[in-house]
Amino acid sequence: MLLTAGSGVLLRKNESGSMIFTLMLFSLAITGGLWLCQLVYYRASLHNVIVWQQAVEQEHQLWWETHQRTLALRDVVLIGPAGSETADWHQVLSRERRPPEGHQESGGKVLRSGCIFSHDIAAREQQLARLLVLLWQKQQHEPPGAFTAVFWLGSEAAWQAFGSQMNTSFPEIELPAQPEIWHGEATLSRMAAQLGEGNSQQFLLAGCHVCVASSDHPLPAGESAVLWRIAVEGPVVLPRGEVFSAADGEALNEVCQRALKQSDLHDIPDACVLFSHPGQPQLAETGWNVTHHLQDAYWGDVGNMQMPIVISLAALHALEHQQPCGWIAADPHHTLALGIVKPYGKG
Repeated sequence: MLLTAGSGVLLRKNESGSMIFTLMLFSLAITGGLWLCQLVYYRASLHNVIVWQQAVEQEHQLWWETHQRTLALRDVVLIGPAGSETADWHQVLSRERRPPEGHQESGGKVLRSGCIFSHDIAAREQQLARLLVLLWQKQQHEPPGAFTAVFWLGSEAAWQAFGSQMNTSFPEIELPAQPEIWHGEATLSRMAAQLGEGNSQQFLLAGCHVCVASSDHPLPAGESAVLWRIAVEGPVVLPRGEVFSAADGEALNEVCQRALKQSDLHDIPDACVLFSHPGQPQLAETGWNVTHHLQDAYWGDVGNMQMPIVISLAALHALEHQQPCGWIAADPHHTLALGIVKPYGKG
C-alpha cells in the first residue's frame, strides 16, 4: 500500500513520468504481498505440523503404555507326562529329568501322565480336570476369592468335571455356567487391559486336553492340564506378548525386538521355552535361545495347549532363577505368539 501510494504521488508530480518505473513499483508491491502470504502460510503449516507430531507422539506413548500393561500369575498348576509338581518342572527345565518314555497304543505312540489310569480319552480329560483342582487346592493357604471372568480351554465334559470338583474343593467360588473361550494372545490382551483399570480384579484360566494317538503325526500324542490365577500383582508378571503372522510379510526378528521393548528390556533373556516350529526357520536368526528348552520330547503333541504350557514353564523358570525368561508358541489366530515373563519388580 505504501509503494502504491508513493507511485501515485510520483505520477501526480510528474505526469510525464516513466510508466515503466510505475509498473516496477506495482510489481514490487504485488511480489511483496505474495511473499508475505507465503510466509504466513508457511508459518501456519509449520505450526500445524508441530502440533500434529506432538499429538501423534502422545498417542504413540499412550498406546505403548496400554500395550505394556502386565498381568501377574499368582498361582500356576501344570500337569503333563513328565510330572505334576513344581519340583518336577524345575528338573525338566534344568535337564535333570529324562524325557518320559512313550508307549504304543492301537493308533500310534503316546505320552501319558502317570497320575491318570483310564484308557478312554474323555475319561482321562475329566480326571485331569479334577486333578487340576485338587493340586491347586493343595497350594492354597487362603481363599482365592472371586473372579472377574473364567476362561476354559478344553471340552465341555472336562469343564463339567472341573466345575464339579471346584464346587467340592472351593464351595465359596461361584463359577459361571459357561466359561469364556481361550483365544491365545487376544485373551492375554483383554485380561491385561482389564487389570489396568482396577486392582481388585482377578481371572481364572484353566484347561486340559488329551490328544488322540495318530501314526500320521511325527510326535507322540500327549496330554496336558494348566491352571492360572491371574491378578495385578504376583510372583511373576508378563505382558500380552507380540504376534507374528507369516502371511503379513513382517520380519520375525522385528517382532522379537518389539517383545523386548514391550517388556522394557534391552537384552535378550538367556532362557526361552518353546516347542519346535519347523515351518519357521527364521527363529534361529532372532538371537533368542531356541534350542536349550525345547519341550517336544517331554510333552509330545499337545494340540492347542502350547501357549499355556510354555508360559507356565517360563513363569516357573523366572521365579526359580529370578531372571526373565522368554516363551514362543503357536497362537489360535496367528502363526506365532511370543513374549517374556519376569519376576515381579525386576527388569
